[in-house]
Amino acid sequence: MKPAVKFIHTADLHLGSRIKINTNNDELDKNMLNAVYNSFEKIIDYAIEYKIDFLIISGDIFDSESRSVKATRFFVNQCERLKQNDINVYLINGNHDPYKNEGELFNLPTNVYICDTEDVSTFEVYKDDKLIARILGQSYRAKSENRKMYKYYTTNDQDVYNIGILHTQLDPHNDNYVPITKSDLLSNTNIDYWALGHIHNNKVINDKNPFIVYPGIPQGRDIGEDGKKGFYLVQLKPNKSKLKFIETYDYEYRRIKINLSNINDTNLTEFNYFLEEKLDEFYKKVSKDIKGYIIRIILTGRTKMYEIFEEQENDIIEDTLENLRDKYNKKTPLLWVNKIENRSTKSIENIDEIIKEDPFINDFIEFMNRYKTNDKKKSKLKNNMGKIWNAKVDNEDIDPKEFQIDDQTFQELLSQVKKDIINEFIERREL
Repeated sequence: MKPAVKFIHTADLHLGSRIKINTNNDELDKNMLNAVYNSFEKIIDYAIEYKIDFLIISGDIFDSESRSVKATRFFVNQCERLKQNDINVYLINGNHDPYKNEGELFNLPTNVYICDTEDVSTFEVYKDDKLIARILGQSYRAKSENRKMYKYYTTNDQDVYNIGILHTQLDPHNDNYVPITKSDLLSNTNIDYWALGHIHNNKVINDKNPFIVYPGIPQGRDIGEDGKKGFYLVQLKPNKSKLKFIETYDYEYRRIKINLSNINDTNLTEFNYFLEEKLDEFYKKVSKDIKGYIIRIILTGRTKMYEIFEEQENDIIEDTLENLRDKYNKKTPLLWVNKIENRSTKSIENIDEIIKEDPFINDFIEFMNRYKTNDKKKSKLKNNMGKIWNAKVDNEDIDPKEFQIDDQTFQELLSQVKKDIINEFIERREL
């Protein structure tokens, strides 16, 4: 029977980066500066508290190849804390921090083991002089990596748990980040647990042996990294393996959709009261155990407000942001309205009845829905959108300046196009 092991699986620390927020508030800005560091320090605190056997980091420890002195010193100090508690660290370098041939800025503690770039490294883990686990991994040698590394994660010994560390987008068509599929990982019978990195949302791809797990980023830094962030505490035991997600973030990004359909006036005072009411409802329900929430408000629905948005949208958004920030930025935990997006549309009388009774509109809606759900049609449509769109998106680092069209952006775009075409058709018909 394989000996039980307990470890922490984390990834994508991105030390040296910071939370991105729209503010001129120096005090708030300073708090955001340290959030990424705080999240890793919490991981080390938990590692010591839970007396784990070892820590795994699946790439992108640092945010850039030219690692800052502050980030490197911080990492060394935290690993020293683990060394004092007899906890080893096993890591790979990812696309943000590929292996440095010239060496590290500081000497790493002797409990830190970095996987090689040219071959798969294998480390044996002992406890009380008994072999309890084997760790296999391979680091990036450059900012992109197209080698199919998983094929070489092999071992003849299955008497202990074998853990593979890999930094991948889990996309067979993306040659930048180790092209691979879930089936490829499942087919490798040498590995019991795949400790993945690169995707910044926590995902359990396979919840039984072989486990396939993304812990996500410990602290979200922008709206593309919204939701709860943390790491996995893993206990591998015969027939009793457990995964526990533990949160480590100081600040959480959230999207709040607010439907303006029930606002029957064009008065900005009523509009602001309505938004405050919705934010109060949100604030009552959230956990008060973190430092703050960074909010993006998305205005939706068919509303009479659309008419004044057409005339003065930028001024309205700016005034509303200032008003909401004045009211909420002194709360504990903080509630910071970072951005307001207007996706509302024009109010049309009896719109539901018109859509229901019009065969053309119903056929059009059915046609559009096919493109939202059919993978082949989605792929064809993306390819036909023109060269400004980049369909091969790095899910880790969405850059709107490059017109990258990830699935969420694609779905939102289709929904907006559908609304605009229906509105235009109804208005033209009524002329």
